[in-house]
Amino acid sequence: MFGLFGKDAKEKKEKAKAAARSKAIREEALANARAARENIGEDTLQKIAEHLSRKENSPFSQAKNRIQAMDKDHVADNLRVMLDEDRKKK
Repeated sequence: MFGLFGKDAKEKKEKAKAAARSKAIREEALANARAARENIGEDTLQKIAEHLSRKENSPFSQAKNRIQAMDKDHVADNLRVMLDEDRKKK
């Protein structure tokens, strides 16, 4: 009977240790991000953000997102039709 309670307490201790490690890692990551932001500078950071937003809004990116949202069988069927048409042209 006592073995059951010991396992439960041990699991709680392990979870607490894992949570503490996770918190420490998050704090370290935030500190690294703040330091990087200071080193890079706000102007450069804004330029990077603008470039990423332009890249996400490009026609190629929009088409890629639409295709990924489509049904895979539908996309495969359309690709097969396109390939068949190309083969017939040759």
